[in-house]
Amino acid sequence: MRVLVTGVTGFLGRHVLHELVASSHDVIALTRNKIDIVDVDAIYGNLEDVKNFHHKIIACQPDVVVHLAWQGIPDYSEQTSKLNLNMSIDLLDAVINNTECKRIIVAGSCWEYGKYNGVCKEDDPTRIDSYFAWAKHSLYEYLKYKCSESQIDLIWFRIFYLYGPGQKKESLIPTLLRFIGEKKTPPVKAPDNRNDYIYVQDAARIFSKSVDLDLDSGIYNLGSGKSTSVHGICRIVAKHLLESDRISLADLPDRDNNKPVNFWADTNKTAMSFGMIPSTSLESGIGQMKSYY
Repeated sequence: MRVLVTGVTGFLGRHVLHELVASSHDVIALTRNKIDIVDVDAIYGNLEDVKNFHHKIIACQPDVVVHLAWQGIPDYSEQTSKLNLNMSIDLLDAVINNTECKRIIVAGSCWEYGKYNGVCKEDDPTRIDSYFAWAKHSLYEYLKYKCSESQIDLIWFRIFYLYGPGQKKESLIPTLLRFIGEKKTPPVKAPDNRNDYIYVQDAARIFSKSVDLDLDSGIYNLGSGKSTSVHGICRIVAKHLLESDRISLADLPDRDNNKPVNFWADTNKTAMSFGMIPSTSLESGIGQMKSYY
C-alpha cells in the first residue's frame, strides 16, 4: 500500500511513521523538516505553500493519505485554526481531485464533543466551544461530503489526551516528572480534573492498522475508555520517582476551584472494528517515560 503521511515530525506523527514502516507499507512523508528514516521517501515543503508542490503529491499517487499535520499547537487561536483548516482542504482537495486515493485517515480531536462531563460516544452531537474544535469539525464535515462524492473512505479519529515519549516538555506528564523528580510541588491548578489519557504508541498502532482493515467510513474514538484525575497522575509519577504515592495538592496557591471536568471516550466501536483496545496503562506508560525525560 502506498501511503502519504503528513505531520511526521510531530508527537503522534513520529510514532505513526515508524508503525507504518514496520508494517512494510510504501511510505511517503510530506514534511518541512529533514527526516532520516530508511525506506521512507519524502516530499519537502510547507503546507502553507502546498499549491507549489501539488504536482509532487499527484505524482506519488497515494492509495491512502494519513493526515496528522496541524501547525502551531498549542496555539488554538482563530487565525491559526483557520490557517490549518484551509491548508488541510487545499492538500486533500489535490489528492481527491487528482489521484486514485481510496482512503483518507485524519486526526480529529475529542474537543469536537465540547463535553465537560460524561462519556463521549461517536454519535453524540457536537458542541463547538473553541476555534480549534470548529476548524477540526469543519474539516470533518467538508471531507465527509467530498469523500462520499468521490467514493473514498474517510476514517476520522477523535483523539483524547495523548501522552508518551516525545511529548513536549511543557505538557502535563513531563512537567510532573520534572517537578516531582526534583521533590517540588508541581504547578497544578486543577488537580481534580479528570481526562482520558491514551499512550501515543497505542494510538499509532491503531492508525497503522486503519490503513489495511476493512472499515466503515466515520468517526472512531481513540482513548482508554476511562478518566483519571490530575492528582491521580501525580500519585503515579510520585510512586515511580519517590517510591511513595503520597503527594498533597490541597494547599496549592493557584488552585482552580471551578467545578472539575470529567469526560472519557466510549471505545466500544473502536474495539469492535480494530479487534484491539489500548493496552498500555498509565502506570506502565509513565514508567516508560521516566528514562526519556
